[in-house]
Amino acid sequence: EDRRLDNLIKYFFYYDYKARSRVKFIIIDMYSPYVSLIKKMFPNASIIIDKFHLTQLISRSLNKTRIMIMKKHKQHHRKFKRYWRLVLKSRDELDVSKWKKFTCFKYLMTEMDVVNYLVSLNSELLHTYNAYQTLLYSLKNKKYNLLYNSLTNYNNNISSYMKTSIKTLLEFLPFIKNQKNSQC
Repeated sequence: EDRRLDNLIKYFFYYDYKARSRVKFIIIDMYSPYVSLIKKMFPNASIIIDKFHLTQLISRSLNKTRIMIMKKHKQHHRKFKRYWRLVLKSRDELDVSKWKKFTCFKYLMTEMDVVNYLVSLNSELLHTYNAYQTLLYSLKNKKYNLLYNSLTNYNNNISSYMKTSIKTLLEFLPFIKNQKNSQC
């Protein structure tokens, strides 16, 4: 009917205990009531937070940081606004060999050059970008030791948006690690 916990519990009680106990994995977003529901209704299920929502969380944090910096840097506003997709792109997917003319820039550049230029304009953005790239890499490649180290030893100069996302990731870390044991 809806996402309220009591309605979800009522719905899953239509299935008998034996059927619910055979469920091995449940993939969810980071909606907290789902965790308590699963623990109560599916005793043998491992909870997994899906990568899409994890990536979305940190991408939004970086993007909000970019927008905040864009508003402060009026002379570079168009560059920040135009090349936001490049800033959010995984660093290993940025083109480093193809030189071309980018609108808003006078010289031939690569995608990596554009991103490096933009993030270098503000130290908070640079630190947030680096944290984002490390988190993105560790999630994408299931490097949970790197993820844990990044979450517990982040640079304090990152934006408040990314700090909030890191706090959320730490809260759900056991369920993020469950991806390692699944076929997801």
